[in-house]
Amino acid sequence: MVKKSVLMVVAKYPATYGHTTVINNLCRGLKELGHRAAIGAFSFEGEPPNGVEKVKLNRIKLLKSGVSSLEFDIIHPHQAQVLYYLLFKKPNKPIIFHYHAASNIIQELNLKVSMGLLKKRITKTICVSKKALHHLTYWAGECNATVIYNGVDTNFYHPNLDSPYKKGSPQLLFVSVLRKYKKTSELINAMPELLKKYPQAHLQIVGDGEDFKKLKEIINKKNLGKHVEMTGRIDDEELRMRYASCDMYVSASRNEHCPVPTFEAMACGKPLVLSKLESHLEILDASKAGLGFSFSNSTDLCDKIDKVFQNRINFSNDALKYAETHDLQKFCKRIQDVYDEV
Repeated sequence: MVKKSVLMVVAKYPATYGHTTVINNLCRGLKELGHRAAIGAFSFEGEPPNGVEKVKLNRIKLLKSGVSSLEFDIIHPHQAQVLYYLLFKKPNKPIIFHYHAASNIIQELNLKVSMGLLKKRITKTICVSKKALHHLTYWAGECNATVIYNGVDTNFYHPNLDSPYKKGSPQLLFVSVLRKYKKTSELINAMPELLKKYPQAHLQIVGDGEDFKKLKEIINKKNLGKHVEMTGRIDDEELRMRYASCDMYVSASRNEHCPVPTFEAMACGKPLVLSKLESHLEILDASKAGLGFSFSNSTDLCDKIDKVFQNRINFSNDALKYAETHDLQKFCKRIQDVYDEV
């Protein structure tokens, strides 16, 4: 195997939550495999992980010279919006497009336009799930694509951590940027019903976003301050302790392709209770690590929380087994295989 130099590309770094985690994990894992890995962006609002190169990109230079001006063997963009600059001129090296998601109509239209114009200049597309592949095909037509699920650092997220944030039983956890389509309010609104059977139940919501204030208002209006905690954005060290402190990971989201927190939770041995979204069901079917509940149905949500809690040992064992098959090293070796192929 020939060691390669790889440039991960986003418009702005850090990118959105899941993108950044995947990119950082890839850079660390590829470096451990002996490759040179760097992060390129038009602007940086934070620093890459220790030991990972930072490359400030110039839009005009890319439009004039293309990727030939980038001294890397492989260019690995993670957003459709950067394709215009990378592929305006015909590339002289492999372009591996990593398709994570399009969370709104603007992103979907951008995906359609960029792929319609530039798809033939992309060497290979990596989709983070079968749902992502279906979505890409719907908007861009047939592509030279493969599915590689996100990986998780099982040396960092694991079941032998302390649980300093345990505040209830069952303890529920949701981790995400707080946007409307995440439907976090449905988790909060289900708490009064859940508390009838589990008076000590507690929900922790990790993350920030445009819905933060609205969600706080719902909590206050329902007098759930003792049973629902909103932490805001936290660092990774605290995050893994939050996973360790919960009994299960929950999500009512309506739009995901391969949510990173589900993998981090499973690596900590935590079962899942997820809305019956295509990508959620894909994870549940593959892992056997939890149950799905019907959209906008608090009774079904509470029922599935109850069933998973009662059988949490079996679900936990399945979660750990699945996470091990997607640990960081295996994930990066799958990406490396794509690099070798092209």
